[in-house]
Amino acid sequence: MFRTTSPRTVGFGLSLAALATFAAACGGSADDASSADAKASSAASDSAGSGAATGSAAPNSKGAKATLVLKTAKGSAGIWLTDSAGRTLYLNTKDKKTASTCYNTCAKKWPPLTTTTPVTVTGKYTVPSNVGTLVRDDGTKQVTYGGHPLYYYKGDTAAHQIKGQGVDGKWFLIGPIANIMNGSKP
Repeated sequence: MFRTTSPRTVGFGLSLAALATFAAACGGSADDASSADAKASSAASDSAGSGAATGSAAPNSKGAKATLVLKTAKGSAGIWLTDSAGRTLYLNTKDKKTASTCYNTCAKKWPPLTTTTPVTVTGKYTVPSNVGTLVRDDGTKQVTYGGHPLYYYKGDTAAHQIKGQGVDGKWFLIGPIANIMNGSKP
């Protein structure tokens, strides 16, 4: 014998199937975008630690290149800038404003933050108009903040470390208002 199914049951079953299909389609897209962002952030963090820094990001789910986002971190030294993965950024007081003097051996110990994508900044006290770039001797674009070229320190091996603070009396954290953090808080 055939079992009879009410139209109400069929309609409910179809609604659940449609909802499940919709959720899977939406969830896959969001997961793919999050996965791409996580991979880009991880790649930037890995390359910074190895001495080759770049702010290049993978294309987002719409095919456009992502933006490099600078952020702030807070700790015993005050508030300072980091990349999107939390890697601390420094400035060199020997740099000429908007010109890097750190190349060759220096750049191996202090890799410049470079980018091929737009750059923005977010966080407490930040000034978006302070973000810029300069062209290095090798043609790459180095990120600047308040005119200061930005660098990583190879000795920082994890997010929010500040082991480069004060090294050689010329390497310092950069604060969110483009201030040199040589012992004072922003």
